[in-house]
Amino acid sequence: MPYIKKDFIERLIDRVDIVDVIGSRLTLKRSGSSYMCCCPFHNEKTPSFSVNQQKQFYNCFGCHKSGNVLGFIMDYDQLSFPEAVEQLAKEAGVPVEYEESSGKTQEKREYDVDFYELLEQAAGYYEAELSRHPEALAYLHGRGLSDDTLRRYHVGFAPESWDFLIKKLAGDNPKILKAMAELGLATQSQQGKIYDTFRNRVMIPIRDKRGRTIAFGGRVLDDSKPKYINSRESPVYKKGHELFNLDSIRNLRDKNLSYIMITEGYMDVIALEQSGIHNAVASLGTATTPEQMNLLFKQSDRIIFCYDGDSAGRNAAWHALNTALPALRDDKQLQFCFLPPEHDPDTLVRTQGAQAMIDYLEHAESLPEYIVSTLEKEYSVADDGSRVNCIDRASELLSMMPEATLTRTAVEKRLANLVGWSQESLHSSIDTAIDNIRARKAVRGAELRESSRKQGGYADPDAIPMTPMRAVVARLVKDPELLRAIPEPDRMVALLNEYARDRSSVLLDLISKIKASPDTTTGAILEKYRESGNVGKLIGLLAARSDTEVEQEGFVEIKIIDLLHFIKNILMEHLTARTQALRIKGHKNGGLDTKDLMEFQYLETRTRELLADRGREG
Repeated sequence: MPYIKKDFIERLIDRVDIVDVIGSRLTLKRSGSSYMCCCPFHNEKTPSFSVNQQKQFYNCFGCHKSGNVLGFIMDYDQLSFPEAVEQLAKEAGVPVEYEESSGKTQEKREYDVDFYELLEQAAGYYEAELSRHPEALAYLHGRGLSDDTLRRYHVGFAPESWDFLIKKLAGDNPKILKAMAELGLATQSQQGKIYDTFRNRVMIPIRDKRGRTIAFGGRVLDDSKPKYINSRESPVYKKGHELFNLDSIRNLRDKNLSYIMITEGYMDVIALEQSGIHNAVASLGTATTPEQMNLLFKQSDRIIFCYDGDSAGRNAAWHALNTALPALRDDKQLQFCFLPPEHDPDTLVRTQGAQAMIDYLEHAESLPEYIVSTLEKEYSVADDGSRVNCIDRASELLSMMPEATLTRTAVEKRLANLVGWSQESLHSSIDTAIDNIRARKAVRGAELRESSRKQGGYADPDAIPMTPMRAVVARLVKDPELLRAIPEPDRMVALLNEYARDRSSVLLDLISKIKASPDTTTGAILEKYRESGNVGKLIGLLAARSDTEVEQEGFVEIKIIDLLHFIKNILMEHLTARTQALRIKGHKNGGLDTKDLMEFQYLETRTRELLADRGREG
């Protein structure tokens, strides 16, 4: 892989807002100068995960996970560092910049070949090809789709050819061929032959939330297998982070978007759109993911899952429930709509019309109704053992939605009626079960953190011995703007260089980095030290060190006084040591030469000044 430019990474971090990035994955609430939520890296009831917009830094006071926006994406999305940079660049809408010269030379990807432009060209060729294939048009018209709908979704056709798209896009250009293979437009056989991935299929472009083509779905014209082929994941397409038709949904936000419905297929969405139901999206060949739920809850407070009424549809709904619960709050609603087993949304609106679909949606089950009705079918509550298993299963579900207290109460009320217990007894039993579930998860989390610590991972920042030097570094990492408020900073640096360089190398390096970028943030500083080994780890742990901020006017001045106090302690220690060394030298040699005497007098003056300053501060 080519190396990503280091200055690009720094510019990317400056470009994005960590609150927006984390807020697209977690539900953040403003709390003083930060945003808070329950930590995604360990289970907890009380939010301790803090995101600081000014510092561009996150920190959990429970498990001590901390870092900048790239660190969060790596841990939360389970990506490598290059993958995290590419994902963040994708969300920021900028192409990744790679080093042009490297010992490991390789054709550059987006730098030479714009992936989005290549995919858009492919969509155009497929769309133009549709009119040349009456059998494909007849199939689509037979499914009730009008020409206007086909144009709206840029539906196309991939002919029965091994190299239709390759000839159109690449010819003999090896870089384009390589890009096509990486994007899933072309496939390479074991013998090394490259051929079109999609052949003899109706082609549906899949677009990201900005409306850019990022992938394709292809459907055969008959019932041959596989019926559907979707693009594999690529640098611009992560199927668990995208939803078909989300770009259209985002354009409806200013209108009365009372709910969003999730269907299983993009043909369902297209049929619903043509019938006048515009607020539908589809997952892309995968079960609904937490990332997709967070995307949808940013568009609407009410989500309706719509599935076929057969066993496969109900299994998919139950899986979706488990995925959605951690994102649920009392101001968000989840509902479940099941169609007759012989129908999906596409066939229902074609045979019975849009109003029939709307009627089913209006009678969708609420989350408490769905949970309890499903448990009732699974467990025979007349049996004591089965009743306990039913309550345990409900407790597992309720433990996943810590903020949805009203929803939990509604579930408990229905469940109490089902099992024949009082609501108070059931609530107490579920409370105990949830505490046990979370305790087990906390133990597992602690074991994982301890294992990580033994392997050189993160540790408890508050356990680090805090020397005066580390205290200064911690202050400046967390509040780099304090450097501007230090009187005579160049003189301070000169003194540290002269008399405390052996112990001030990290501090001096940090100061030089802040001076080079005066508006830098904690997150940006962490990125500069990412590859600095133990020093980088120390910087990260000091950034996460707990520090009680004085939330009142003048708190910045208090921090500056503390910072100066620490620096003066460091200088006092080293000035005193140097003064004593000169005094011993003078006694041994019967006096000091002119140069040493001038230094001795200077150090004594500086020491008196520092002592006087410390006396005033005390």
